[in-house]
Amino acid sequence: MSLEQVFVEQAEYLEDKSFNEWHAQHPDESKILRKLTQGGAKLISGPRGCGKTTLMLKGFHSMLSSSDAAFPVYVNYKRSLSIEPIYKSGTDGTYWFNQWVLLKLYLGVYDTLRRLGSDLELSISQEEASKAASLLEMSNASQVSLRPLSVPSLEEDLLRATEKMRRSRCVLLLDDAAHAFSVDQQRDFFDFFRQIKSQYISPKAAVYPGVTNYSSSFHVGHDAEQIDVWIKPDREEYLGFMRSFVATRFPPALAATMFSSESLDLLSFASFGVPRTLLNMLHELAIEKEGELVGINLNRTEVLRVIKQSFSNTKKLFTSLSAKLPVYRTFIDTGELILTNSVALVKAYNKGKPTERQSVSIALATEELTHELSKVFSLFQYAGLCIPREELVSRGEKGRFQIFALHYAALVDANALIGSKSLSVSEYITAFSKRNAHEFTRTKAASLTGAARDPFALSLPPCIVCQTPRVFEDAKFCASCGSPLTAPSTYLALMNADIDKLPLTRTRINKIKEQSSIRKIKDILYDQEHRALLGVDRIGSYWAARIVALAEEFVE
Repeated sequence: MSLEQVFVEQAEYLEDKSFNEWHAQHPDESKILRKLTQGGAKLISGPRGCGKTTLMLKGFHSMLSSSDAAFPVYVNYKRSLSIEPIYKSGTDGTYWFNQWVLLKLYLGVYDTLRRLGSDLELSISQEEASKAASLLEMSNASQVSLRPLSVPSLEEDLLRATEKMRRSRCVLLLDDAAHAFSVDQQRDFFDFFRQIKSQYISPKAAVYPGVTNYSSSFHVGHDAEQIDVWIKPDREEYLGFMRSFVATRFPPALAATMFSSESLDLLSFASFGVPRTLLNMLHELAIEKEGELVGINLNRTEVLRVIKQSFSNTKKLFTSLSAKLPVYRTFIDTGELILTNSVALVKAYNKGKPTERQSVSIALATEELTHELSKVFSLFQYAGLCIPREELVSRGEKGRFQIFALHYAALVDANALIGSKSLSVSEYITAFSKRNAHEFTRTKAASLTGAARDPFALSLPPCIVCQTPRVFEDAKFCASCGSPLTAPSTYLALMNADIDKLPLTRTRINKIKEQSSIRKIKDILYDQEHRALLGVDRIGSYWAARIVALAEEFVE
């Protein structure tokens, strides 16, 4: 089996045949799919790579294949942020963003009709919708020439298509719906979400913890039920799920060899509930011959090296939020310190304790969890760096505590278990799988932030006329000179970011810079046919495609 086939990370890039063969069953899959395929508005939540797209596509395919199911429409909104410069241009950003949302839905309807063998024509042709959507994704709103689309006209077309295909209702699967890091876009999206919801149309959207902003009129729980799909590594079914994931991806003989090694279980724990992370680590351990996968190196030294590298990449996903959410730059810097201090506290707590009594969590009294500190932990969740326990823990007079499990790879990276650098793989597995749930490290906010000065200051851009700092985040005019306040485009800033921001090794980044003209993210995205990347040592077609995918993900 070729490397290019087996290590495709994102479900939306898999061909239908591979997708149907290469998926493991989520422990709560039947319940989640029931909610995704039946009536009611739903939000599925979890960090990148935890399986939201896989579940949405499973729901989509199951509805396609059943004549008794709803009429399904799947749309991926991962290009949302490319519309953001229109908001900054003085043009009506809300109008054009809404038009783009509607255009993408029309394209999704046409895709479903094609799959079901229908040639029904809607109120806008597929060609018109495709051309207009592409122009808006290039911020060329002035070149879009079509009559305005509206939610009522889309509803009419959705009901026409639903009736044509003899389905009872319509389900909209809106993937990467709150992916854009533009607050205005996210709020506009959820205003649309409320409008499109009806007795016969059920929207479902994928969202992220920590970074999703809802409109003032949208209330989670009332306007839509939220479903957490992150598979927690302390669940009894966890290792079975990860092994099933490996079994579907790899040839049986190779999978059997991997199952015989304890290292696979350690890698599974170190992926912290994110199958994509496990796949990436296995790719780093892959043994290839002439482009074909012939084995996986599960040597302890190599496994620990890859776990440390994987954690570095996960942490980079968190620090990259400084570019995507520049107003929270100080929060991100403080978050790095909080993470380091949290791991150090757990390491000190674990020293001298037996393997089955190791802590992997910190506990904060509820009164210590200020709005600012809660925001940092929410951003941790977006990157998959910590998992909050659903229920609070009471310790009588000592108060009630919120427990946060820290990324297991972070604990491996810092030798935070047992305090020994020579742990065996089996000891790691015991520490992660057989620990006492009552073992956690109580701490205080001051111990996490240390001596950081003003650890949660907002990084507000100054007035471009007089350079006076903004008084507050939503200020529209300068308090000093009265000039209108504008914010720079996040999308353009991300396109102009250094490739250092990508989760690649320092060696690979240096090679790219030394042997090509690529310096910024946009250089990768504008590299026709990957020509510049393919001219770099040890970058073939697979790695060129993967680097481009990482660049695309960075600006999404």
